[in-house]
Amino acid sequence: MTAPAPDTLRRGACPSLSAPMQTGDGLLVRLRPAAPALTAEDLLALAGLAREHGNGLIEITARGNLQLRGLTEASVPRLAEGLAVAGIVPQTGVAIEIPPLSGIDSSEAADAAPVAEALRKAIAAASLTLAPKLAIVIDGGGVLSLAGMAADIRLDAVEVGWRLSVGGDRRTARPVAILAEDRVIAGTMTAIAALAAIGPAARGRDLDVAALAAELGAASELTLSDAPASHPLGIHRVGGENVLRVAPAYGQMQADRLVALVKGLVACGAREFRLAPHRTLLVRGLSGESLADAEACAGREGFWCTDTAPGRSVSICAGAAGCTSAGFDTHTAADVLVADGRDLLDGSVDVHISGCPKGCAHPASAAVTLCGTAAGVGLVLDGRAGDAPAAVLPVDDLTPAIRRLGTLLRTQRKEGETARNLLDRTAPATLVSAYQGQR
Repeated sequence: MTAPAPDTLRRGACPSLSAPMQTGDGLLVRLRPAAPALTAEDLLALAGLAREHGNGLIEITARGNLQLRGLTEASVPRLAEGLAVAGIVPQTGVAIEIPPLSGIDSSEAADAAPVAEALRKAIAAASLTLAPKLAIVIDGGGVLSLAGMAADIRLDAVEVGWRLSVGGDRRTARPVAILAEDRVIAGTMTAIAALAAIGPAARGRDLDVAALAAELGAASELTLSDAPASHPLGIHRVGGENVLRVAPAYGQMQADRLVALVKGLVACGAREFRLAPHRTLLVRGLSGESLADAEACAGREGFWCTDTAPGRSVSICAGAAGCTSAGFDTHTAADVLVADGRDLLDGSVDVHISGCPKGCAHPASAAVTLCGTAAGVGLVLDGRAGDAPAAVLPVDDLTPAIRRLGTLLRTQRKEGETARNLLDRTAPATLVSAYQGQR
């Protein structure tokens, strides 16, 4: 395999029906249905369209979007027609994220949905040129808050309105102002207009917070209470009902598995499905008596229902089984890692297995990355898939290399120690030696 040159790996916008992305297994389309909830019929239609017009592989992304793979220039328009016939309308415009149970969760401080709808209309009416990947989070809190989701612009619900902040998650974003309900759209549009004034590539980190705060004339000092950055799989009690949160293994599923899952869950009483962050799916309508059967159904179809599944901390791309750009089988490598390297998979660090340097599944830095290159599979420590590897091995040597790393970590780990602490005190040269099989 020839690794793509770095400048060919960049893309200015997220893939969509109108602008699909070329990948090794054909064109990729990412979409978020505009409706917050999906019916069983919606998911069955999506599975059928993925089979008919793509290669049948469906992914749920870290932000809770759907990706359909293996499309062609001829099949993308037919996919769009099929979605329209099924009544599934993709969301368009600037990406605005809200908690998946907004308006349902009685523990949230405010319902983010009407604010998001009003802001979408205001942005569309303003006709501004904004960065293609600009992200906005409106977090009303609650059981499944978006505290850990980074964004260019954030609105977090507080007692007196909404806190406007930029360039980060709930903890790291720089606060700008506290906006009352009647000023939240106008105040946020001030920040968005400031981005447009900087230029079409401007992001939240580029904003002058002091100038914005002065223009808005609103107090910005407010300490927010801590909120969970992520949420476990399994059963959640929300607003007096049971909500089951499941995840396809490694965020990926074949269309036939999705069909089997939906039919099985409907038989258990499921009546509604919602896409959610961290590559997950929420299931509503299950009674207490049917929860065990629903979890068993999900497990049979290759979906995780508990965070004890060690693969939860592993991000993988389609790999050689689904993408011609990939240099090796990422699924097999992940399965070997789960079997022999569990000491790395306690959730305290991210592990990334990428078929090529593009790093589609995990663009950010990871503690450990295995990446396909022209020379084999590279080991990258605390970096991204496209970074220079510390060591490279032929693909055929990958399985024993993973097992050697697993043995090293298992023998070096102290009782109760996290993988993060273990890696921090292990010299990179030691990890490289284990990977290469050197003494």
